[in-house]
Amino acid sequence: MAYTKAMPELSVIIPAYNEESRLPATLASVCDFLGGRGRSFEVLVVDDGSDDATTDMVMSYGQKHPEVRVLSYQPNRGKGYAVRTGIMAAKGDYLLIDDADGSSPIAEVERLEKAIAGGADVAIGSRAKPDESRKVEALAHRKFVGNTFNYIVQSLLLPGILDTQCGFKLFKREIARDVFSVNRIDGFGFDVEVLHIARTRNYKIAEVAINWVNMEGSKVNVLVDSPKMLVEVFKVACLSWFGFYRRGNKVHHTSEVLIGSAKREHEDAP
Repeated sequence: MAYTKAMPELSVIIPAYNEESRLPATLASVCDFLGGRGRSFEVLVVDDGSDDATTDMVMSYGQKHPEVRVLSYQPNRGKGYAVRTGIMAAKGDYLLIDDADGSSPIAEVERLEKAIAGGADVAIGSRAKPDESRKVEALAHRKFVGNTFNYIVQSLLLPGILDTQCGFKLFKREIARDVFSVNRIDGFGFDVEVLHIARTRNYKIAEVAINWVNMEGSKVNVLVDSPKMLVEVFKVACLSWFGFYRRGNKVHHTSEVLIGSAKREHEDAP
């Protein structure tokens, strides 16, 4: 099936901040795998205010791979902001959030697609769900911090979800746009907010065990970002208590300058 820019079946949204060195391998992996399936797709790299050559690299890559484009803005706003920008600009029937480092092999998308086909509205990759057939390579100190963070998240907002922070999530398009129209956390805590919104609005979430490998160069600083994420979690809990996430509520998000892979263009991103 030929790639159709107007209506791809799958949109892959990759938030990126100073990722010129790690993105080429990830883009090659994504495009090779999805291109080999014979189904239409697009890849949106959202350059979150990088001060390296991330945008130039993606634009260069996109000259030979028209399914790839970059959405760029200044200044750096945070991963949550970048993902929301990509979600609102995506054209696919299904929207996959994927990390720039490729820690979740792109082939794992088929496990998430199977969960969606089985009735889920949102399918999230999990490094914590028990499954002896999956291989997860995580650093010990990050695993400890992650488990502690998840304990707090489960206690306050999302009981039963073992891994909110894995950067590999698949949404039905209409579900994603509804959830992210309310999402307002711009930092790393956005995953918790998005999943809490989905659960509050009675969308079915499937947690799927996937293969995952730790990659060098993580942008998450455990000592600096973990306290910020906890503050964001408490903010979500407060907003939820006041009914902010109920149906009918929406947030007006600002416009950004989006740069396409072949030319500079101006669009509105919610």
